[in-house]
Amino acid sequence: MFKRLGWGVAHHPWITVVAWLAVFVVAGIGAFAGFGQGGLFDRMSNSMSLVSGSQSDEVNEAVTPPGSGEQISVVVTGVDLAAQQQQVAAFMNDHRADFTGSEDVAQEVDPFQLLASQDPAAQAQAQAMISTKQDGFLIFLTLKPNLSTQDGDAADSAATDVIARFSTALASQFPGASATGVSTMAIGNAIVDQVQGDLVIGEAVSLPVALVLLLIVFGGVVAAGLPLVGAIISIVVGLGAVWGLTFATTVDSFILNIISIIGLALSIDYGLLVVSRYREELAAGLDAAGLPTDGSSRLERDQARTIVGEAVQRTVATAGRTVTFSAVTIACAMAALLTMHTNMMQTISVAGMVVTLLAVLLAITVVPALIMIANRVLINPSVLTRIPGVRVITRAVGDSASDTGIFSRLARRVHAHPWVIVVCVLAVLAIMASPISALTMRTAFTDYMPEGNAVTQAYNTIQDDYPAAQAASIVVVADAPAAQTTALYQHLQSLPGQDFISPPAALPDDPDRSVINVHIADSNQVSQAITDQVTALRSYDAGYPIMVGGPAAMQHDFIQSVIDNGPVALVIMVCAVMVLLFLMTGSLIIPIKALIINSLSLLASLGATSAIFMHGWFGMPQVLGMETFIVVCAICFGFGLAMDYEVFLLARIKEAWDVGLPNDLAVERGLQRSGRIITSAAAIIVAVFIGFTFGRMTAIKEVGVALAITVITDATLVRMLLVPATMTILGRWNWWAPGPLRKLYGHLKIIH
Repeated sequence: MFKRLGWGVAHHPWITVVAWLAVFVVAGIGAFAGFGQGGLFDRMSNSMSLVSGSQSDEVNEAVTPPGSGEQISVVVTGVDLAAQQQQVAAFMNDHRADFTGSEDVAQEVDPFQLLASQDPAAQAQAQAMISTKQDGFLIFLTLKPNLSTQDGDAADSAATDVIARFSTALASQFPGASATGVSTMAIGNAIVDQVQGDLVIGEAVSLPVALVLLLIVFGGVVAAGLPLVGAIISIVVGLGAVWGLTFATTVDSFILNIISIIGLALSIDYGLLVVSRYREELAAGLDAAGLPTDGSSRLERDQARTIVGEAVQRTVATAGRTVTFSAVTIACAMAALLTMHTNMMQTISVAGMVVTLLAVLLAITVVPALIMIANRVLINPSVLTRIPGVRVITRAVGDSASDTGIFSRLARRVHAHPWVIVVCVLAVLAIMASPISALTMRTAFTDYMPEGNAVTQAYNTIQDDYPAAQAASIVVVADAPAAQTTALYQHLQSLPGQDFISPPAALPDDPDRSVINVHIADSNQVSQAITDQVTALRSYDAGYPIMVGGPAAMQHDFIQSVIDNGPVALVIMVCAVMVLLFLMTGSLIIPIKALIINSLSLLASLGATSAIFMHGWFGMPQVLGMETFIVVCAICFGFGLAMDYEVFLLARIKEAWDVGLPNDLAVERGLQRSGRIITSAAAIIVAVFIGFTFGRMTAIKEVGVALAITVITDATLVRMLLVPATMTILGRWNWWAPGPLRKLYGHLKIIH
């Protein structure tokens, strides 16, 4: 298959490039313009539902049923109510029509209107809507249901326009005063804007650094640009694919950067391997033709085309199979997330698989096609090599086609002391993994709100200055009318740490059911103490069914879902790796060893990442716990990336073993042939991951650091030391498999 693909690409490079450019254009229009359906950033959202069918999810649906109008809290700041309350009340009376007169607003409630009432309950509500600092107040708006249901963008625009007009009038009479709307929609838009900004920052940092490193590796602009061209096409087509996914499911905005990180890293990774292998095959082709391998001789166009075409075909047949095995392994690891009963994890899984397969398809089609089109440009020495010192640097750290060098010497040193190497590396991994015992997983929607944003500041103002309007710590929905929930209400009042309990109220669309909000004075609304109260309430017998929701309940349900479905996901990952590595090597020992070693490496990376964020080291934010979905993604993607380098190394070792070299010599040859490319690819990928930590979202910083540490650990301690050491100790047993499996491999082998 790969030989036929290589022949097709070598003989029809322009058709290949034009076809992908067409896909690139269509995907770009979809992602950024949307063909009239809204671009990607317009169609993304931030779902408040994590685990479908869980109690917390059902509580959210009961409290905010579909079709209800968007609820907006308008936070007014910068007014001195202690001295100017009458003037502010008069202003509100004069400008109430700004809200009530809007065709988009269904209801408006402000404290000064309630204060004019003689109803004690209304006056109490009014006092709750005035800041404890007497420097502001709240206005509650409800948009018309059909507006927010039919067109979320229109609802957002309508609310923004109404509040902006009111804020302008307010500031003209009370200098320094302002009004900011806070709603689920407004918070979601703030997160989307931050995701978009972080994506731009991440790629603006990563791509130039990657280009510089590629220039060092290849010593030429054209060769260095090939992986980047593939990466850029992959990014845009991947964004287009995610845009298409928004028509089938909800795509949470904060997963986009994770998908972009993986797509960009793998595209550069695979492109780098393909270009490096091509240069190796080109050198072999030039040598076979009796020509200097440094490209110093000027070739005729036809002769160059023949040599380049043959090198491209061999590259796709060899490196193409390697990167495909790698991509399929990573895709299978991502597919394991489909077992998670959460829309967010399943979306990450599908999008991750898509960008992984896109990365490998571009690496084995577009990159070789561009090589064919470049033809003699890639044979002749680059103008960069004329710069003093560049040739020396390239020779020192660039790709190499030699069978001997620094990595073969390293392998021989490992052969001499394999047990010492194993013990030392395992000790380092154990030290790195030790902080994992204190790892705490956390899921809080507020963690994704961008710091410094006006909506975030207004939300924090509500939490600090308006106790009665704070988000509830625990939401209890009872299958009973409010009048029959007295005993439950009294029980909730006895909860330790509770600040206040809202009186039972009928659900918006079901008077036979009621809701009670519990407010607990805790700076961490998803703390273990609140979570314990959630689990206790769920087992409480109220005499009628109750459901318990809220932030801590949502976190508990999400983590429990991960724990419940995690074993199945791990089994899928393990089986996929066992099957794929067996098909690649024909060995049963190598897949088992790879699973053990990569698991240790992954634990070490998670432990180190946990320590960095728990203590706020290296300029990272100090957190109360790592985001749950980030931990899951770090395990899944980290496992896949570790297998990425495993495949790169084993493919070259297997080639040497298949030609009859002894085990130790095969390891030396394989490490020498792959060591430079693994190191170079790792350096570039780490630069990509670190680039995304320059954004402001903590979750993206966490995944960037986690994957960077995973790659650094795997490309150095594991791939350069631990794998050669264990292969030295096992000797010929590395390649053992039971007789029936050996026969099966003989019939199925696809990389021999």
